[in-house]
Amino acid sequence: MDRTDGRRVLSRFPYGIFVAGSREGDRPLVMIATWVTQVSFYPQLVAISLENNSAMDRAVRNTGYFSLNLFPTDAKEIAASFLKPAEATPAAIRGREWYGGENGSPFLRDASACLECRVVERLTTGDHELVVGEVVDARTHAEGQVLTLRKTGWKYQR
Repeated sequence: MDRTDGRRVLSRFPYGIFVAGSREGDRPLVMIATWVTQVSFYPQLVAISLENNSAMDRAVRNTGYFSLNLFPTDAKEIAASFLKPAEATPAAIRGREWYGGENGSPFLRDASACLECRVVERLTTGDHELVVGEVVDARTHAEGQVLTLRKTGWKYQR
């Protein structure tokens, strides 16, 4: 198979832009995530793909929880602020207010919606770990469509 063709086809998949979060001790940790999907209605399960042995993978492994923050379609600049490692204080991550979900995973106030998930399954899949979590907390801050990779114009570099 020609990997170039594979990349070309995969780049056409619709990907949401999420800010995934967890904790390192009392410090929140966040990153941009695009490989996220719902995998079950009941129980409500969501899967996220995390790079093997990344800071987020280790944090989720240690806490057993992760959050997903969804943003409105016009929030590209907000999402972009999380492309680099985020500076966190007890009140803000990259200058954006946050609060803890039911189990302490970071929910961003600028997000239109947030989920917190308890890890129920992990599967090594190549250079990433597929992590399945059961939704244990959900908040809606605003209705409407959410930001997607296509809407941002961003592209994967690999």
